[in-house]
Amino acid sequence: MNMLSSLKLLHCDENRLQFIAKKELTLFELQSLFHASRKHWNQCTDFNEPILYKGQCYTISFKPKEFIHPVSFDDVTILYEDCFVILAFKPPFLLVHDDGHTQDTLQARIDAHLMMQGAMYPCQAIHRIDYEASGLLLFSKHPFFQPYFDFQMQQHQIKKEYQCIVEGKFPSSIHEICKPIGKDRHQAKNMRISKNGKPSKTKITAVESNKNASKLTIEITTGRKHQIRVHLASLGYPIYNDPLYGVRKDRKGLLLQSHKLSFHLPFQKQSLQIECPDEPRMYLKD
Repeated sequence: MNMLSSLKLLHCDENRLQFIAKKELTLFELQSLFHASRKHWNQCTDFNEPILYKGQCYTISFKPKEFIHPVSFDDVTILYEDCFVILAFKPPFLLVHDDGHTQDTLQARIDAHLMMQGAMYPCQAIHRIDYEASGLLLFSKHPFFQPYFDFQMQQHQIKKEYQCIVEGKFPSSIHEICKPIGKDRHQAKNMRISKNGKPSKTKITAVESNKNASKLTIEITTGRKHQIRVHLASLGYPIYNDPLYGVRKDRKGLLLQSHKLSFHLPFQKQSLQIECPDEPRMYLKD
């Protein structure tokens, strides 16, 4: 069922969602539009109308939630924000969320930003990128809408494009790597190419190169752990500064960037596409 053909948005903030039903709906069908389980729905709202009638206006009031997450008031770059999501830039050497040891994370910085706005809810990361990598991260601002974005992520409807710099002159004839990836039994932190691993597909476009390195644009149609890093290293072109699958040569961090992100917002027909701002460490020097 299509959200746009079923509901007309009137207003949304962190307290309530107002809409007009464009067709008759059951409560289950309404929940399905937001990809929300009954348990999640009941955690977020007491709205329990069994039938919604065409042309009628309805208000879903949201339950408040205690803001108990750690916050950090260090700088954070917000590239897009509305009532549903925040899209932020993660610099290298910053965790996406708390690992139990480090409180200064990207999520903690965004939560501080939200707290200063008087927000009632902490953010929630929809995906993640590696600690030493950089780039775009999407966060849900409201727990009610989180399943809507989680569903897009699970169905590969959130399109991600990466850029990286690899060691060596990458062959322009290679456009795709299809090798299964599994855990490395000998090194707990690592993944490896394994015939018993999960199918993995990486699409590659060579952008530019010099005698020592190449800049690539990457798309992945599967989301295996360290997929880009493992696939490129398996061909002998590890990402520059990869401490696990290559060699760390300087302090710039892993030269892998979440460069472009496109996704759908509730009640919007067209997808939203955001591109990463220029990052000097990702320039390929002569």
